[in-house]
Amino acid sequence: MFRRHRREFAQRAPHKRAEFIIDTTRGKDMKRGFTLIITFSRAWCIQNFFAAFNHLKIDMKRCHLLVIDNSDLTTVRDGLAEKLDVYKDFFYTTRLYKTWRKGGGELVTMDNAAWDVGKLPYIYEMHLDMMRLCTTDKFVLLEDDTLPPYKTHPDTVMRLLSHLDKHPRCGIATAIETGRSSVPYAKTRLGVHYIEREGNKITARITPSPHLRGLHHVDACGWYCCASYKKLWLAGFEGMDEYVAGVPRFAMDNIQTNNIKLLGYDIIADFGMWCVHMNHTSDSILFWGKKQAVPMLDVWLPQWSEYAQGVALSRPEHKKILRRIKCQRQRTALRG
Repeated sequence: MFRRHRREFAQRAPHKRAEFIIDTTRGKDMKRGFTLIITFSRAWCIQNFFAAFNHLKIDMKRCHLLVIDNSDLTTVRDGLAEKLDVYKDFFYTTRLYKTWRKGGGELVTMDNAAWDVGKLPYIYEMHLDMMRLCTTDKFVLLEDDTLPPYKTHPDTVMRLLSHLDKHPRCGIATAIETGRSSVPYAKTRLGVHYIEREGNKITARITPSPHLRGLHHVDACGWYCCASYKKLWLAGFEGMDEYVAGVPRFAMDNIQTNNIKLLGYDIIADFGMWCVHMNHTSDSILFWGKKQAVPMLDVWLPQWSEYAQGVALSRPEHKKILRRIKCQRQRTALRG
């Protein structure tokens, strides 16, 4: 997977030797229970994230807490070490792993040259770290810019795991998050999707209405707040060489999660659990949630070799697409 690109990446961006800042695993059974993985690369997320995390009700004695600092910033390391020092005696095991990678910044173009300046190689490498360090069959994944629904569902972590147990073909169980913007009044999409693809290219991505309730099957989701299985997660990255080499790098998380669905497993979205997505601007932190979300369409335009992104489906002229979504919703609704 990604062999040529990973080799080029390693030559281009050497970093300090990865290390454990905190590790309480000595003498512990590393296969028991489940792993809670939290990925960090931004210092500004730490305070708000752990303010929410403090309210989560987790079976700590069965939980391996694994926090990955995927940055080269000492501020991230020091901030996380301070927070985790409080938890390390409560979880079954606690690890803070620092990669010392320098992220490539935001992805600004869709062509293959973006590999040299984009952040996706660093994210991919982090996912390999995650699965190498995850020793349990099941895991829950949280991202640093995501606040889990601690007010309405302090049992978020355990509830996501329960969806895996209750639905035998469930490969991923996810909460709901929205996109974000630097403009606080802009509308945005959800982080769960119905998609159409040709090979490894997404040709259409439709995000459903934020007013759905209960559990629904979807085609793909983001990596912000979900539960899955280690073997399946790795299987979702298989065959990514063609994606990296010849396909615009659009929504790698959607490709990877959809690959899991194509293996015959379900992606179950719990519309009862709404996360908050944070965004940092020059003078404030913005919080994105259900109220800012509308159904949206992203579609590939082959005549221009570009995506039309963010077509808001709340407009009257898009009724046909909304009817299509309604039919899809009726087919994908779950009970229980």
